[in-house]
Amino acid sequence: MVKSTRLLLYEDYYKRLEKQIEYLSHGGTDYRLKTAELSLLVANKMKQVSPFLHLEQTENIVSHHLPNLDNERLHDVTKMLYVNAKELEKSVEKSDVFKDLVDKRMKNKKPIRLVKVKN
Repeated sequence: MVKSTRLLLYEDYYKRLEKQIEYLSHGGTDYRLKTAELSLLVANKMKQVSPFLHLEQTENIVSHHLPNLDNERLHDVTKMLYVNAKELEKSVEKSDVFKDLVDKRMKNKKPIRLVKVKN
C-alpha cells in the first residue's frame, strides 16, 4: 500500500471546522453551533493539528484555553476537535489506489430496488 506523504495542514483542519460552523448555522442547535465556534477558537490558538490527534491531550488543551466550561461542553468541544483531526489524518493517509477503488465502486453502484416478497 502506498502511503501519502502529504502533511496534516492546519489550514485544512481550520477549513473543516469552519465548514461545520457553516453547516450548523443552517439548522443546527444553538448548543452545537456554540460548540463548533469554541472548537474553532481553541484550534486558532494552537495553529497546528498534531496536538488534537490524542484525546487526553486535546481535553487538556481545551480545559487550559477554556477553563470556565462545564464538563459536558468540555467533552463536546474536545470530541469535535479530536474527531475532526482524526478524520483529516485518515483522509490524508488513504492511498491513491484505495481512493480510486472507492470512486470506481461508487460510480458502478446500481440503484437499490425494493422487491416485494410473497409470504
